[in-house]
Amino acid sequence: MSHLEEIEIKEQLEITYKQALNHTSSALDYMAKFGIKPEGKFGLFLPPETRQNEIHRLPYTHSAKQVVIYETETGEFSALCPFSGLPDFGVLRIEYVPGPYILELKSLKYYILSWRNIGAAQEDITAYIFEDLLNILKDPSYLIVTTKYNVRGGIVTTCTIDSRAQ
Repeated sequence: MSHLEEIEIKEQLEITYKQALNHTSSALDYMAKFGIKPEGKFGLFLPPETRQNEIHRLPYTHSAKQVVIYETETGEFSALCPFSGLPDFGVLRIEYVPGPYILELKSLKYYILSWRNIGAAQEDITAYIFEDLLNILKDPSYLIVTTKYNVRGGIVTTCTIDSRAQ
């Protein structure tokens, strides 16, 4: 690795650290407004804006209206709790009937993995993913995004956004 590459990596790490520090501080300030204090240890987490923005798409040229479903296995999709910094593991399910495009799977996988270090409410993450996919797919007949998170505090959280109900 050249000296220049080493400097660029260190600069990127510094930028990432500042983003995480700012976002974590903002989350703590937000919680404090409602009297919520973090318990125990927690780490820094990144804001949703740092997620991968690019998901490739391919043209769908068939007249057949097929239902496409992508579903992660438990452990493949996770983000961080904005109150504790602890991981929220869950299953992400994407269902749609293609309009002019379908999603390219490798870039979708990288997009899903990009949530791992991001701290946001489970409901917000579902909304971000729905909005991102709707934008990429352009005009699907319908799109449903569901996140079902593992039990936390005895509660299973399932969030669903269906374009037909919007």
